[in-house]
Amino acid sequence: MTDDAHVTLFADDGRIEALAAYTDHLEELTQVFADANAGDGELLDRRPGPDAWSVGEVLHHLADSELHQSVRLRQMLAGDAPVWAEWDEEVYAATLGYDVRPAADALTLLLAMRHMNVRLLASMSPELWSRTAVHPSQGVVDVAGWVRIANDHLAAHVLQARRAVIGML
Repeated sequence: MTDDAHVTLFADDGRIEALAAYTDHLEELTQVFADANAGDGELLDRRPGPDAWSVGEVLHHLADSELHQSVRLRQMLAGDAPVWAEWDEEVYAATLGYDVRPAADALTLLLAMRHMNVRLLASMSPELWSRTAVHPSQGVVDVAGWVRIANDHLAAHVLQARRAVIGML
């Protein structure tokens, strides 16, 4: 974060830990991309199994997920306990060309959205952190719950991408 960013001073209430967790896996994801892109970049497109995603496909999924999560966060902050719609990741992958679009574009989008969301989260009052929404599978969540969901999702897919690089299911 740059020095010119407006940041709320956090009390000892867990918000700073949630905010830090939201960015925990970004460096690792960037390293996985670099590892897969090394040499001729063929590891970006290699699937470790017939039904497994390549690193590139994982990155596109993460970018689309980050877009969805970003909209959900804004709905929660601006709406009155909105109910979030589900989205079908397999349909997205099949129809949006995850297997043919440049993985670097997806990584760029994901990193940009995470950084925008970090700035938004850091500037929010405690009252905004208490806002809620209804997640399609997890029920009522607040902002800290949204952060946990986003972080857990990223962590799981970083591991999936790392496994794809080494050819492991």
